[in-house]
Amino acid sequence: MRRKTVVLILLLFIISASRFLEASDIRPFELSARAAALGGAFASRTDDSSSVFYNPAALAFSLGIMVKLNLFYPKITMTAEPSAIPISSKSDLGKLSGSTFISWNIKERIGVGIGVFFPHSMETKWLESWAGNTLSIRSKLNTLYVRPVVAVKVSKHLSVGAGLDIISSKVNWKYNRIFTFQEMGSGDDLQASSESDASAKGIGYVAGVLIKISGNLRLGGRYQTKVTLDFDGTHSFIIRRGSEYPFGILQETNTTLTLPREFVIGGMYSIGKSLTFQLDFQQIGMSEIKQWEFDLDTDFYDMIEDHYGTRPDNIRQGVDLNMRDVSRIMFGVEYRFKNSIAIRAGYTHQKSAVAGQMIHPIFPDLDTNILSFGIGYDGPTFSVWDTFEKLGGISLDAFFQYGFSPKSTSTLPEFPAAYQASRWIVGLGLGITFGSLT
Repeated sequence: MRRKTVVLILLLFIISASRFLEASDIRPFELSARAAALGGAFASRTDDSSSVFYNPAALAFSLGIMVKLNLFYPKITMTAEPSAIPISSKSDLGKLSGSTFISWNIKERIGVGIGVFFPHSMETKWLESWAGNTLSIRSKLNTLYVRPVVAVKVSKHLSVGAGLDIISSKVNWKYNRIFTFQEMGSGDDLQASSESDASAKGIGYVAGVLIKISGNLRLGGRYQTKVTLDFDGTHSFIIRRGSEYPFGILQETNTTLTLPREFVIGGMYSIGKSLTFQLDFQQIGMSEIKQWEFDLDTDFYDMIEDHYGTRPDNIRQGVDLNMRDVSRIMFGVEYRFKNSIAIRAGYTHQKSAVAGQMIHPIFPDLDTNILSFGIGYDGPTFSVWDTFEKLGGISLDAFFQYGFSPKSTSTLPEFPAAYQASRWIVGLGLGITFGSLT
């Protein structure tokens, strides 16, 4: 039975991690169906292996082996209405996302786990012909995290945990730009399609603590370090001049981006066995994401001069993102019927990460309110050979989130515009729990 259990866990892990699934926000949306239904307030829970992400220390209080697979479908719609020509444009994205978590409690004092998930990812995609195409047509950041963790129960009421983040990331930026030449008139300026693709790898760290103050009150916290990634890749220009055949330039490029540090603290209070309340506060160091910048090879200017007989003015292939540190408030409530059916609801408020009114089409982040609803089932699993042989437990979770952002007007000199956004996410979680193998 032990061998079959290990094989099943490995198969589920491989299936869930087989695609490079994507999220749609630099700040992570929830990575667990159960946590999402509770508005993300999950730092003090111990009944789900997604604690690998939310608070590694909680694994020291878990039991046996837990496997959790989560699948989500987020749909995010952003509209931008420029001040000069009030014609709305839309970035409308929906992509499948997911996560996998496995944890194992050893002798009820030590918990270990591993997770594969995709936070800190975002994408905006506007029409090629929209009014802001000289700033961005597509901007995209994907990150894959593999996180092994270990947790230790220091005492009956206290546990600590720590983990390592092995990160793989890809970035893409496409936009149109105008090249200006000092020796040529404005009528001879050149239009070019500019696109950068680059990838990077990095290492980060995470730590957590969980305190059981009493039978119905817990406090938990997580700290996640910032990670600076050095990207290398290629950059292409497709330059068009009148009816001439397009001139293409492909060169190496590099950039540096910082994935922000995070600090979360939260509590869970239970009234009897049926009703629990959870409240978390999260601080995210978004100011560490300073620029969206792609360096150009100096040979670029030589190639332009060789082809057109004159050099373009020096250009900057990037923008300042004007980010600031932000906070999230997450609240969740759960009511259980007969210990097997749970009804959940939550609320999240997150502030815009853009300082002042400098919202840019690359990352048009707005204040967002998110309402969450969900239902869950927890029950036993039995042997197919002996219906009285209890093997462990199974959990099923489903949730729906709706997020909305009030209209916000950007005074960005390059592109003043009014932005508005809405988002909805549906998701499912499947969990399997096995008894201790020791």
